[in-house]
Amino acid sequence: MIFVILFAILVVALVVHLTARRLFDMEIETAFAAVGKVAPVAVDRAELPPLVRAFAERATGEPGDLPARVSFTQDAALKLRPEAEWTSVTARQVIGIGAPAFAWDARADIMPLVGMRVIDAYVGGEGRLRVRLLGSIPVANATGPEVNYGELYRYLAELPWAPQAILGNPALRWRQIDDATVEVAAETSDGDLARVRLTFDAAGDITVIEADDRPREEKGAFLHTRWRGEFTDYRDFGGIRLPAHAEVSWLLDDGPFTYFRGDLVSYEAD
Repeated sequence: MIFVILFAILVVALVVHLTARRLFDMEIETAFAAVGKVAPVAVDRAELPPLVRAFAERATGEPGDLPARVSFTQDAALKLRPEAEWTSVTARQVIGIGAPAFAWDARADIMPLVGMRVIDAYVGGEGRLRVRLLGSIPVANATGPEVNYGELYRYLAELPWAPQAILGNPALRWRQIDDATVEVAAETSDGDLARVRLTFDAAGDITVIEADDRPREEKGAFLHTRWRGEFTDYRDFGGIRLPAHAEVSWLLDDGPFTYFRGDLVSYEAD
């Protein structure tokens, strides 16, 4: 009798696990499908700061139709806390060209037979960050205005991986700060204006991104924190010139906390 009860519990648990994992898979695929639904609109290139225009035109090559989105894969590593070890992840991502939107799907093996899956996205003006153990057990689930704001920062910071958006996203606002620095900004549906500074090197490549107040969750609260990313190793990916390596850090009071580093593996303009 006890064996029958235990078996029944195991079957129910398995069904619940498989159902939750399937629903999470569907959520991720729905987010990916939604990126790129807004068609790009060619901006007036004469109104772009010269640094930005030169970067985008050199990156994208000959003038032509802009794609609705770009997609790529990454080999990367994450740190959840400053004192933690690096966790290797494989990821795929899509970025919208006509409007701010992206979806990032990452997988990691945290121990034998135990995996973690992450969806980090900004779709339809709404941000989300969900982490599931074994694809079904909730570990993190962040949504709301502060998440919307934070994910828009990520979209702006990753323009070096989507240079077509510089030429085809009219929602972007540009302001040249000095001979090597340009600010790009965009507004959330909640009216929050995200601003990211792009620093260009002598060759005209974007090498550093910085922001002063990206929301960072800590113990259930959001703290607006300085944030920095570095792009290096520019290469040709199917005719598009992109940085192959990136590292991203929170600039905390006791020093920088680098929590992401990754390399592009493949790239495609859809």
